[in-house]
Amino acid sequence: MVKVVGIVGVCAQERRRYTRRLAGGHRWPIVEALRSVPPSRLGESLSAAVAGGALAPTLLFDAGDRWDAPELIGALGEGATADDGAARLAQLVAVVDVAHLFDDLEAAACGERLVQDVEFASTVVLVNWQPLATSDLSMVMALVNHLAPRARLRLDQPAANLDLDLGVVRREQDGAGWTRLINGEFTPYMTDARVSGFVYENVRPFHAGRLADALEGDIGHGRYGRLVRSAGFCALASRPGRVAQWSQVGSVVGIEPLPLPDVSPLRASPPLAVGQELAVIGLDLDRPGLTRALDACVLTDGELAEGPLAWMAYRDPLPEWDRAEVRRE
Repeated sequence: MVKVVGIVGVCAQERRRYTRRLAGGHRWPIVEALRSVPPSRLGESLSAAVAGGALAPTLLFDAGDRWDAPELIGALGEGATADDGAARLAQLVAVVDVAHLFDDLEAAACGERLVQDVEFASTVVLVNWQPLATSDLSMVMALVNHLAPRARLRLDQPAANLDLDLGVVRREQDGAGWTRLINGEFTPYMTDARVSGFVYENVRPFHAGRLADALEGDIGHGRYGRLVRSAGFCALASRPGRVAQWSQVGSVVGIEPLPLPDVSPLRASPPLAVGQELAVIGLDLDRPGLTRALDACVLTDGELAEGPLAWMAYRDPLPEWDRAEVRRE
């Protein structure tokens, strides 16, 4: 079986530099992104890349910008179909450039990819951390550990041992902090006074207009601290009968419908109890203030009594959902 160490990271220069160091330390071959290979053939292609080598070779796969962490796990994680060959993911390493961490988190082009890499990684390697003050390094390490509490966290040091524990990355691998918060399993091993996480819950649906105003106003401008990552499930009153996935990284918030059968808004008993369950991770968070701000976005008693037909006429400036995608007969 070919053991694959997948290397992901949004900073190409630092990802490649670490990959070369790891290859030199272990004499492992490097395979580049394989852009034209479909996921179902990735394992087979990686096995072919080391054909004729050692009986049980290990290779490094630099995922580049072609393969994201979930794709690698789906194609190479334990439980993948036999069609994708003998190659299996033994480690998934996310390389994080600390010098540009917060800029990358705020960038629409790479913030979500960065968080996804960290959340799915089995090991997170921090590079360019040396210039940070001890207090800032403590904060960054705690933040990364809150994002991925199950991942092993390492500081990259030129003279350090480059050993990696090569085990098995399962297809269901997901150590994301937000999922563990919601499941009540959140136990990060690194803490810092500035870093925290909590779950916001409210059974009432959001008024989309007030929610948009809050996200663009006090919440988005950092009045209640810096929201680094929030994710979970929510409901919008103006789109009754739908449960949506909430995913926020930095200044970018996505609210997309889950692929569940539609419930007609004209039914006599709409699912009013489906509301908000959001995991929030950030810096210097004012939990009571943020909770009050979100509570102000849900329906009031009077609005709730008006019912779904009235809700559908409420102001809703959020991006529309693709009807072709969300409607299922």
